[in-house]
Amino acid sequence: MKAVIFDLDDTLYPEIEYVFSGYREVAKKLAMRQIDSEDALYERMKQLFREDSKMVFNRLLDVYGIKYEKADVIELIDIYRNHLPEIHYHEDAMSAIDLIREKGIKTGILTDGYAVTQRQKLKALKADDIFDVIVVTDELGREAWKPSKVGFEKAAEELDCTLKDMIYVGDNPNKDFYVSRTAGVRTARITRENGVYTDAPYYEGVREDYRLETLGDIVKYLSD
Repeated sequence: MKAVIFDLDDTLYPEIEYVFSGYREVAKKLAMRQIDSEDALYERMKQLFREDSKMVFNRLLDVYGIKYEKADVIELIDIYRNHLPEIHYHEDAMSAIDLIREKGIKTGILTDGYAVTQRQKLKALKADDIFDVIVVTDELGREAWKPSKVGFEKAAEELDCTLKDMIYVGDNPNKDFYVSRTAGVRTARITRENGVYTDAPYYEGVREDYRLETLGDIVKYLSD
């Protein structure tokens, strides 16, 4: 193996931190309109999210009896997507990176999601200072989102290695492991407590090659 590439959301940091960080920014904006206090708005959004993660902003405005149009919701979504989040790596992330580097193996990130959003997350995590390559698939076109192999080809090109020289570590069965079938990239799954995709189905039944308890477990497979 010459490279270990990581998914971002829930794999390297808890995605729920990003969600709640975004809600805090939206709460600040709405509090300026004297709808309610910032803390009350923030707690209400978290409550709504726990009940159902869909259309939280619409439902929040409904709770407060505020009439709104589509543009009003889009404004809140833009605040959420564009904010610089307060997020932190999982405890096992940096130790795993150190173990991989000790073996002379390069590291990278390959992530889906709106480019501006993912770049803000990467900035908050100072990922450019840590990883050898970062691929935000949205910057290659929507068709490059996983399970496409396009982003993996980009990472391999930048790292000067083949797809078969890479292991991809992710958490989402619906899209993170199919690249083993399409491009021969070996894959590993980390399952996080309260992870967003813990119970997601496997895309076309394609499963991971390795199962990890912690990210550091990946070093067991670097000489396979």
